[in-house]
Amino acid sequence: MFRKINWRYSIVSAITAATLFCICAFIYISKADYSVSWILFLGSVLYFFTVATVTVMDNFKRGGNESTVAMVFASHVITILGILISAIVCLIMLTVIDPGTIGFGAPEKVMTGNPPSSIQGRTGGLVFRIMFAAVVLNFFGGSIAGVTIPFYSKRNQTKDDKAPTPLEKRKRVDESGQPK
Repeated sequence: MFRKINWRYSIVSAITAATLFCICAFIYISKADYSVSWILFLGSVLYFFTVATVTVMDNFKRGGNESTVAMVFASHVITILGILISAIVCLIMLTVIDPGTIGFGAPEKVMTGNPPSSIQGRTGGLVFRIMFAAVVLNFFGGSIAGVTIPFYSKRNQTKDDKAPTPLEKRKRVDESGQPK
């Protein structure tokens, strides 16, 4: 099932995307102000562009004419790995920077400048916003890049000679239904 996935390349790419997001998340955690929420969105945009760039580079490594479905699958593997890494690293950052954020005790980092209709909690929505960006925004960004970029980076748009899925090879048949 996963035979077309270059695991080393996928893990390195996922770590790169997660690192770019986590740098922005670290800045956001240190500021803990609603007015700098754009930094989390910047992290998700960097995540999107990393997945898009890696998908294009991966397609060129495979000869520029890899099966579109295989490229979509490979980019989603990178997206899921990056989400797992970024969510775990963000949780670790939250507990290291302020042990009261997730554990027991009063948190030192509490979101300031929240609008009245925002989600409140022990941290004023800090943990929710970071985890929402790390999981949901990065998933949507990575999925959009993973679905659209393989179609645009493919050299020959008229036909797909490669195996359509990473699961099995496609058999060619003629008009009578006999294998070629």
